[in-house]
Amino acid sequence: MHRWLLLSYPRDYRRARGAEILETVADIAPTRRRLRVAVNLIGHGLRARLGRPAGRGVVAWATIVTLACGLFAASFATWLTWAVSEPLDRADLAAAVSRLYPDVPATHIGGSAPAAFVVYGTPLSWDAVDDLLLGDGGEYSLATIDAAFDRLPAGSRAQTLTDLQQRLRAAGWEHREPVHTGAYDCVPGDPRCDPAGIPSDITVYAMRGDDILDIHIHAPGTSPVMEFVMTRSTPWSAYPAGVAAFLVGALGAWCLFGWASRRTERGHRPARLSAALLYGSAMFLWWAPIVISVPFMASHHRAEPHFRWHPLWEWLGQPALSLPFLLGGLMLTAAVALAALPHPRPADNPVAHG
Repeated sequence: MHRWLLLSYPRDYRRARGAEILETVADIAPTRRRLRVAVNLIGHGLRARLGRPAGRGVVAWATIVTLACGLFAASFATWLTWAVSEPLDRADLAAAVSRLYPDVPATHIGGSAPAAFVVYGTPLSWDAVDDLLLGDGGEYSLATIDAAFDRLPAGSRAQTLTDLQQRLRAAGWEHREPVHTGAYDCVPGDPRCDPAGIPSDITVYAMRGDDILDIHIHAPGTSPVMEFVMTRSTPWSAYPAGVAAFLVGALGAWCLFGWASRRTERGHRPARLSAALLYGSAMFLWWAPIVISVPFMASHHRAEPHFRWHPLWEWLGQPALSLPFLLGGLMLTAAVALAALPHPRPADNPVAHG
């Protein structure tokens, strides 16, 4: 088993010191736990991949790159599970609405089905690339289907809400507490601004099986009176796919960063400085959207009782801030290309760094 664990070390390091490491492990193995020995081997091997044994900053940089690549790999994997998941069906929404309100005909049933993703309500296509890259990536979202009522049985809004909750429970829907939001905003401090007088929209979140309903009861005088928006819950495959992709992406990033680090360790000074500048700039462009997005998404989830968490890519600021991500990816590619350039190989160095 220990021989297989040596794969955590770079190839040249294994060739030069592998036998010595195995002899040392054989001597201490009877007095140490096998798990502890294995963890130490892997840890030292991964550290050896980074080169620069006297530097600590390289470990921090490698960790930053590794986490970023793991997160983006997991995000892409979960995106794929959504892309191949079962599409929404307008017939499902029509059946759900008619069961809730058999006495009220829906005036509209539509939406973006059978698309998986939409931009400005239109199925995702190559025509939307400029929107995604040039500031309108926030309009990218999961597809939905919707239905609407222009009228409801007579009664107050409180009665309408109570009746809706009773109908949901009777039809087998789990629902959360309603959320009240102002139908419009006014300028604070303006004498004409009376927050208490602003009519409110009411939203009720409900879930049954894989179906999620966002039910909006609009302010008086608004048409339609009520809207039903259906989406799917997160596919079960998104979780194992995300975890597996994170591990593969993180390990791949660590190995690639280590290879580039060893290649530039004793390279020409201009190449080292250029690679470091490219890596630093790329990580800023990748992590800045994450730092901005995570607090916003956390606050959003605390404010509204979602049945489904927003997908991972939105927590990473994608695709709303996809242009910084793309620029960062190009910078990382350039840094790897610099590392691939021929470099001096000291004759007195017993371990090759190529």
